[in-house]
Amino acid sequence: MANGPLGPTVADHEKLYRFITTPDWWVADEKRPSSAAFAHPLYSVNIASLITLEDSLDQLHEDLGCPNGGIVSFQCGHARTLGFDARHERDEQFPDNEAHAHVYCHAERNQRKKKARALAGACQREIDPSF
Repeated sequence: MANGPLGPTVADHEKLYRFITTPDWWVADEKRPSSAAFAHPLYSVNIASLITLEDSLDQLHEDLGCPNGGIVSFQCGHARTLGFDARHERDEQFPDNEAHAHVYCHAERNQRKKKARALAGACQREIDPSF
């Protein structure tokens, strides 16, 4: 793992959990995440090997106040091939979450949207939201 000004690189084999916190991030009729959940230059995930799905769901419902939210997952290595960079970094708002990581996408907006569509299509549904 390489260290730099960012946190340590998350290993390619790791599965990452992405919270679906808003209806805009979910395509209900297709039961899949929208690319909008991944189109930001920086977003948060949990590293699945460091937290259970149940504990992630508790975070989503209790800490983030999203009782109708859901969780999808993707492989870190696949995201990296699309141009995303996952780093194991603490969240200042929830410093006790040792599983927290940030995913970065250093691309122009149009390219980031294209990459986000590809990543959304590669996600696995863990817990469907109920928006």
